[in-house]
This record gives sequence, structure tokens and C-alpha cells, in this order.
Amino acid sequence: MSNIYCVQPYRGGPPDIDIILPGSKSITNRALLLGALSKGKTTLKNFLLSDDTHYMVEAFNRLGIKVEKVSGETSEVSYSIDGGKLPEGNFNIYVGNAGTAMRFLTSYLTLGRGQFFLDGDERMRERPIEDLLKALIQLGCQLKTEKGNGCPPVIINASGMPGGKCFISGKNSSQYISSILMTAPYSKKGVSMDVKDDMSSKPYIDMTIKMMEQFGVYTERKSYEFFSVKPAEYKTPSVYWIEPDASSASYFLAAVAILGGKIRVRGIGSASIQGDSYFARILEKMGCYVEYGEREIFLESDGRLKGINIDMNSIPDMVLTLSVCALFADGTTVIKNVANLRIKETDRLSALAKELGRIGAEVKEMRDGLEIYPGKEYKGALIKTYNDHRMAMSFSIAGLRVEGIEIENPGCVSKTFPDFYLYFGRSFNNSVNF
Repeated sequence: MSNIYCVQPYRGGPPDIDIILPGSKSITNRALLLGALSKGKTTLKNFLLSDDTHYMVEAFNRLGIKVEKVSGETSEVSYSIDGGKLPEGNFNIYVGNAGTAMRFLTSYLTLGRGQFFLDGDERMRERPIEDLLKALIQLGCQLKTEKGNGCPPVIINASGMPGGKCFISGKNSSQYISSILMTAPYSKKGVSMDVKDDMSSKPYIDMTIKMMEQFGVYTERKSYEFFSVKPAEYKTPSVYWIEPDASSASYFLAAVAILGGKIRVRGIGSASIQGDSYFARILEKMGCYVEYGEREIFLESDGRLKGINIDMNSIPDMVLTLSVCALFADGTTVIKNVANLRIKETDRLSALAKELGRIGAEVKEMRDGLEIYPGKEYKGALIKTYNDHRMAMSFSIAGLRVEGIEIENPGCVSKTFPDFYLYFGRSFNNSVNF
């Protein structure tokens, strides 16, 4: 793969797209953890093949939890995981820049016995994990960051999770809370958790609790402020189907929104457990026509969008897609309450401000958001992705309307959607030879 992808502006008539996308990364990695904790074999259908899920699979196989492909190549892939035993021994585990893998495995490994060294790439070593470690220490676990700086690598001296009560901040990442919730049934005393601060990405907590229920364990809760999980055992559903990735769907919905046309995304809809499936509703606020079926989303656009003022705290990953849509809207778009984007794969607020400005938008970067003022004219540019998959996919959409957009390091999409440019090219007549 070349290090640059040249986006070809869309020159056809209004697109009319009917699409089903690969499985959700967030669901796939949760299902792997729940499957590892369930006694017996679980078959995961529509399994996402990506860097992040690869690191989870490799970690479990290294720990003696057998995970293997049972069918499929690039679509409708199925994997099986043979769970029910906890890790024992001394292991070094590497997870690249997979945030879910780092956070989920940190809690999971405390359930085992032995010493575990959990590490990632250079950016992962800059991403905070101290809030999670503090909560686990309150639950009786022994772990620390190697350098004492609150960031990986993490050293875990495991002898089971005693459990009890913990306090945790929810403002930086809901993944810390999901991590503890999913492992809490295997603590000795159960876990009760008080959440301080306003939690970010709330729909991901709903996803976690729903999936735990699908594996037979229930959580007591008071909104997003208190959670309690009693000791219990997960029961494998034997076969678990993974929804298509709603975050990935956002790029195709957004492309049709700025071009004008129709799109039907299958496999996600009103019954979806993914918060990012709400993104079409945001496009509706900008002027699109949207219908939700139980398992599909239909969007129609005339290509005329309007700027909006919106709190994106619940679905911060969608800020990048929305920011590109804002380029082609009539009026200013204000995006707020997403300070945690600064500790993602890159500082996404800073990166967005720089790259939107590079092609001609005026952007005001705030501590917790952006104000985007559309430019009168846009110019081609080489877009830096900062090795962030969502930067690459989002700015590819801009190239459908702006001549001369080039995406640096397009291969970074392999983190969550390795075949993005194949789907993108087929949908919008773009060359995929790059």
C-alpha cells in the first residue's frame, strides 16, 4: 500500500447506496472478553478483522485461551473462543495502540494468577490509564504503571480480584468503567462502583451492560452514577452475532449527506446497541431526511446542510465525521463537551483544527471542542492523519467535494476498518490503486 491515497472528487449523479459493513470493533472486543470468561465455546459471527481485534485475539491465545477462525475470509467472518479458565503464569502482552484491548485486559488479568506486563506502542505509552488502576487497587488488586506516570506499560501482580467498593472518574474514558463491569462477576465479593464527574461516552456503558446481559449477568445501576455487580458466571450464548460497525457507517452516511443522494445501511438501526448509530439523527438536524428501521438506517439528502450547535460528549468518535460535514454546511457548527478527544489515538481536537484549516476552513479550537466556520473556497492539500484511523476516513469524505485531497498514511485505517478504501471506492467510484 502506498503512503498516500489520492481521493477522486465524486462526479456522478446522486448516489443511491445499499450497504452492509463489517462488524463493530467495540462489540467484537467486548465479545472476546465475555467469551473468554464464559465456560465453553462461543462462536462470534460477523467478527471484525482489524488491528485492534487482532491484538485481543493474540493476547488471549498467548494466555492459553484458544481463539481461532472457523469460517469466512473478508466478510461474514466467524471466530470461536474457548473460554472458562483464567490466566496463570508470567506473560508479556503487547496491544499496539488498541485502547479497548489495553483497558479491558488490565482488569481481566487481575482475575488470574501470576505477573503480567501489558504494553503498547509509543502513543499508547502516552494515553492515561491511572483512573482505572486506582479503582482496581481499591478493589484489592496489585498493579502499577512501570514508570509511575499513570500511562502504560502496566505491571499486574495477579492473585484474583477481591472486590468491594471503588470510586472512579468517568470524564476521560468510559472504557475504564466497562472494563471493571465486565470482570466484576469474577471478583470474590462482587463490585460496587461510584462514578465521579460526568461520564463521557455513556452509550458505551449501555452497550457493555446489554452485552453482559446477553451472556447471562445483570448489573444494578443508578443512571451513570452507581453500578453494582454480584459474583456470578457468564453463560455462553453459543453463537453471538456482532452488529456492523456504526462508527464505520458514519463515513458513508456523511458522504451521501454532503453529495446529495440516498443510502440504506443494513444491520444497524433502532435496535442497535451502539451509540454511534445515533449519528444519522445529527445529520437529520443538519437537514437530511432520516428513517430508522429496527435493523437499518435510511438517509436522503439534497446536499444542502446547515450548521448546528451540539454537545457530542455521548458519541465523541463522531466528532471527526461531523467536522468534515460542517465544511459544507450553511453557517457555523459548534461542537462542545469533548475534551476527552485529546487523549485518543492523537489529540483529535488539535489535529482537526490544523487539517480543516489546511484546506481552507476557519476553525476556533476550544479546550473541549471546536467552532467551524465554512470557507468560501477550499483547496487541495495533503492531510496528515497522525496515524489516526478516524482522521483518514473522515477527510476522505472531504475529497469527494474538494479537488486535490490526499490522505497521508491511509493504511492506518487497519486499526478498525482495513477494507475502508475498498468499500469507499466501490461506493463513490474512487480508484483503490494507491
